[in-house]
Amino acid sequence: MTFIDSVVTALPEHSYSTDDIIRAASSWLATAPQERSLFERLSQSTQINSRSFAMPVEEILALNGPATRARIFSEAGTKLLIEVISKGLQASGLAPDGIGALLFTSCTVPAIPSIDVKAIDALKLPPSLVRLPIFQHGCAGGAVGLSLADQLAPTGKAALLASVELCSLIYQARDLSGSNIVGSAIFGDGAACAVLRPDTGRLKVLATQSHLIPNTYHLMGYDISDDGTHLRLDRDVPHCLSQVAPEIIPAFLATQGLAPHDVRWWLFHPGGAKILSALEGSLGLSPEQCRWGWEALKQHGNMSSASVLFALEGFLADKPYRPGEKVFMLGVGPGLMLQLNLFECAA
Repeated sequence: MTFIDSVVTALPEHSYSTDDIIRAASSWLATAPQERSLFERLSQSTQINSRSFAMPVEEILALNGPATRARIFSEAGTKLLIEVISKGLQASGLAPDGIGALLFTSCTVPAIPSIDVKAIDALKLPPSLVRLPIFQHGCAGGAVGLSLADQLAPTGKAALLASVELCSLIYQARDLSGSNIVGSAIFGDGAACAVLRPDTGRLKVLATQSHLIPNTYHLMGYDISDDGTHLRLDRDVPHCLSQVAPEIIPAFLATQGLAPHDVRWWLFHPGGAKILSALEGSLGLSPEQCRWGWEALKQHGNMSSASVLFALEGFLADKPYRPGEKVFMLGVGPGLMLQLNLFECAA
């Protein structure tokens, strides 16, 4: 039995309103009036108020080449990772030697070794801990990581799930595709850490399951070019989710003797307003039941694998629940895959 004890987050220092970003992007799209108009319309319709970045927006617009991006991720990403793990240990009152596993999720830069090694050294975490860095789960990494942490934590030890996403490093100035314009309008940078313990916590992990949707490989991911990674994000993703979720989620809950009406609270990956609306509407949920995904999106944008952990942090901070109430978490990632997690609120 595993419990989620605490969830903490951290943001890089550079914060911008949506209006700030629209103004900054005018230089990027100065010679492409149609794309500039599209970017402005998308930005104004995202329901995102602000986003944080690891560097000033002017430096993002000047990014060039994988080497620069890798260096920035190693420097800024490591700093955020150390900060957020330190906050997680403090929030749970744990010493470094009480950690038995560290799962690190990020789809920003496929560094080898992963930057979690630097954090382990800096924080003097046990060198014998179970270590699992994951990359290809993309936006679903936070939800997937919770499932894996539940399975991999050694007996009697706590497990950490940490996420660092510097999505700004995926921006490509010469890419005027719809995917890059959409990504530039919604993605932000952030980090999160969840602490899972075997004996006590605020949410008990009841069940987890992954589901790969057939024939959806083309809908989400990265296309690799000589200048680095280019975002692939198909406009059919929200429609696909609205068609599949009402079948997959009840079937998963039925394995636990539950139906959707038995679940009081819902935490969806804040992938965008259309994704949240599609999931909420297709399942017939009230805004109050799933508002934390919306709040994370409005305050920070889509931070890939960290986003659902920001929603979880907000839920735990608000404490709207009673002991025994069920909480459902849905991660959405490339594949197209869904990560389904079911929790029970503890006393």
